[in-house]
Amino acid sequence: MKSHPLYLFALDPTHIGAGGYRLGRVDNTILRDAATNLPKLPGSSMNGASRSGAIYSLPDDQRDRAIQYARAMLDEQNKPRPHSGADDPVAQVFGYAENSEGQSRIGLVSFRDAEIFAFPVPTMAGPRWMTTPALLEAAGCPNVPTLNDPTKVVVQSVGAPPARINLGWILLDATPKPIPFPTFLNSQPGMAHVRANLVLVHDSLFPSLVNANLETRTSVSIDFETGAGADGLLFTYEAAPRGTLYRGQIDFDDQRFPDLYAGSLTLVQKGLALACQLGLGAMTTRGFGRMQPMLEGV
Repeated sequence: MKSHPLYLFALDPTHIGAGGYRLGRVDNTILRDAATNLPKLPGSSMNGASRSGAIYSLPDDQRDRAIQYARAMLDEQNKPRPHSGADDPVAQVFGYAENSEGQSRIGLVSFRDAEIFAFPVPTMAGPRWMTTPALLEAAGCPNVPTLNDPTKVVVQSVGAPPARINLGWILLDATPKPIPFPTFLNSQPGMAHVRANLVLVHDSLFPSLVNANLETRTSVSIDFETGAGADGLLFTYEAAPRGTLYRGQIDFDDQRFPDLYAGSLTLVQKGLALACQLGLGAMTTRGFGRMQPMLEGV
């Protein structure tokens, strides 16, 4: 199994809905991890968007055949396919399931859920990015400072760090110390600014601070007969802010499909890049969802 850590830097706010309305402060909430109660990017969303992007990143002669096959797979009448999934460059990588007369095969690539790695929050000293010791250690960062007191934070020792810092609505004592960062990200565009403004918070405090600093937006449904806002259809929805840094992973099953690994890595990278440029999640036509993908080990 070949595993490649994937980092996604949100260029726009992101809304991946939980499905349906909720009774509470926000009508349309975003998807959260059941264990941590933190927003996440589900692997299924990235897989589907990357598969679609991979089709349109193919050369012209292969793209039309891949589009025809994808449309035939979605046909409810289950009509004969223009060709087998084993002959389709995208289906070979992402998997396919044909009718009883055809064949099925599991995908070569697996997308893991991407969790929040660093979260932007407003402070009196400008924007800062919160993270935790557990997240840094999971990313393989060495010499992570220990943090035993939830009422204290560690700030990156760059310039003249403040003695106290507010993370949104809460004011905490700050201690300047060097905070490590994944080596891979040091060479990526824009990540030097994130590293210089890191704040290390206690693992138990992180979910509360993230959920307290999510965006809550208001919108209204449109009456298509008048073109104006419909009466009584005002609603609110959540969004993770731009600047959020996510960390996930893409796995390639090179043991069962050794001959496809090299080509699949290039195809997935192109498809993911196109998907992130168009936007992940909902409301991409309203300026949501663009990402800067950074795939390690390619």
